[in-house]
Amino acid sequence: MAFFNAQAASYMELPASMLRVGLPRRAITAFCQQRGDHPDDFISAEHLARLENGAAAEILARRPSGRRILARSFPRTAKAGSLTLYIDVTRSIASAERLRESRAEYRAMAETAPIGFIRIDATGKVLFANSAAGEIFEGAPSQTDLFARISPTDGESFADKIRMSQSFQAELKMPYHSRHLIVAMSPWNEAHAVPERMLALTDVTSLTVARKQIEHMARHDPLTGLGNRTLFAETWARLMNGGESHQTVGAMITLDLDHFKLVNDDYGHGVGDLLLRDVADRIQSGLERNAAAFRLGGDEFAVVIEKPNSGECLAVANALVDLLSQPFLIGDLTLTIGCSAGIASMPGDGRTIDDLQRAADVALYQVKRNGRSGVAHFDPAQEREMGERRRMELDLRRAVSEESFTLVYQPQLDLQTGRTTGMEALIRWENKRLGRMVPPSQFIPIAESCGLITLIDLWVIRTAVERMRAFIDAGIEHPYTSINLSPISLAREEIVSQLIHALKRHRVPPELLEIEITESVAITEKELVEKTLLAIQKAGIKVAIDDFGAGHTSLAYIQALPINRVKIDRSIINGIGRDESTHAIVASIRDLCGRLGLKLTAEGIETAEQWEELRDLGAIEGQGYYLGHPEAPEILLERLQGEMPSGSLRPGAATA
Repeated sequence: MAFFNAQAASYMELPASMLRVGLPRRAITAFCQQRGDHPDDFISAEHLARLENGAAAEILARRPSGRRILARSFPRTAKAGSLTLYIDVTRSIASAERLRESRAEYRAMAETAPIGFIRIDATGKVLFANSAAGEIFEGAPSQTDLFARISPTDGESFADKIRMSQSFQAELKMPYHSRHLIVAMSPWNEAHAVPERMLALTDVTSLTVARKQIEHMARHDPLTGLGNRTLFAETWARLMNGGESHQTVGAMITLDLDHFKLVNDDYGHGVGDLLLRDVADRIQSGLERNAAAFRLGGDEFAVVIEKPNSGECLAVANALVDLLSQPFLIGDLTLTIGCSAGIASMPGDGRTIDDLQRAADVALYQVKRNGRSGVAHFDPAQEREMGERRRMELDLRRAVSEESFTLVYQPQLDLQTGRTTGMEALIRWENKRLGRMVPPSQFIPIAESCGLITLIDLWVIRTAVERMRAFIDAGIEHPYTSINLSPISLAREEIVSQLIHALKRHRVPPELLEIEITESVAITEKELVEKTLLAIQKAGIKVAIDDFGAGHTSLAYIQALPINRVKIDRSIINGIGRDESTHAIVASIRDLCGRLGLKLTAEGIETAEQWEELRDLGAIEGQGYYLGHPEAPEILLERLQGEMPSGSLRPGAATA
């Protein structure tokens, strides 16, 4: 016994110590028979065998209290086992006995019964119906074609059920809705010229609706109404069972919202939930009948396309990215988030749901790495690349724990005198597994994505400041040192105290340290890092914008930032000597920096011609291979000690 309600327990009249979930049906039947509840001709083995074979059965019992209880058992359609309805028919039986004496008493009993009773002949004509039956049919059953209105749920016809005298579950078709019934029937009464029988109709519509609602809730996301992971897996199981091994049975589009976390952070999860609902509606609106949408969790969605045509997946994915990139109106807010999509198909990209989802995620990762808001198909080479990336992440974690990084220093020169005014500390990492140096452009993004970048930045701060103390102790007039910090680190309030602590520990003047931020960070994360930059400046530490001019920022934008230096990107300096407009651009930046009291450094100086032309502009410092390669600190120290006070060192000579 898997479940019983209080009414059923009352009707069974079993000892309290006996009645429990898990009690075998055979034990109940044997106990009741031994107690004398069952008729003398009742054979328990036949009754149980009928139920185990999936047939309906019923038994009328007399309980110790004297009540007559009718137990009707029906096979369950969705799961194994049966459903037993216990009906107290004590009064019905008493009324039936009186009915033989008085038809009026019989009619009164039928009219007061909560179950719908109708009496029919062999043709299905309704000869009698009680008021409960009238409520079920919402009208007079005598005017109803039972053969057309009552449809057994197992697919057989009503006529077959009548002929075979079977109890059954059925759907009663109404003009605007349907009811769900359990239909039980008496044997044919041959006493009349035309055989008659009685049907008992139990309306179980509310139970059926509740069951369907529970099943829907188990397979659908409560927030968006889209299918959840359970339905997602069931959908793929159906597609896999219905397709041939060489055919494309389906395709998966994995969708990930861009910058959704910022919506939750800035406006709260309530706004985020409303946005997710609108996202789900837009996804649904962009799909055809052979496609279904699912929410797999958070801001991750998926679309399954059954037997897609050539090019269909790409077209659907592009359309969805376009739809989700349009602004959303949430109350008084206008939100723009964007979307990235990865595509994989079965069986070409995977033969299991896990393999397919991993392939789609690999494609999605490629889109994110290339700037988001795009679409990509899975490529096996991408998976190999991701495998190498995972191995690189493990290597990087080991390197962080062992602090197996080094710093090299590239000098920054006064273009007029050729003297070293500063140096940029650049991190280097030799991967022992690969046996080679891994450029920062490869491992820094990995460190940022897996949460290691702050630990690396702290190592850079400690190491660079300690080296600054060594330069001071060597007796040289120490130039400033600039270090690069990730925007992730700059967003942490404690980064300022950690900078100050390192400077105090090694007794280094704060004005000798400069923090570089990229132009892209200054634009996209302005509000996030501005507070930190102000605190850094307040501590006496300098701030510089690196790679200036690589983006599309107005020259006036730097006026709003708490900075001390602008470093012109090498992409602009590369045009010096070849493009007159470049000269004008650099001159404009120089003039603006002069008016704002900012230092100016030109990066990427590779030739004598570039150096000479920039030197003629005046008031510009420079950095680049022509002026000096990145060097170990010991080598740079020798360079600084060899510089003459007059500044006669010619740029390029030290790196020749």
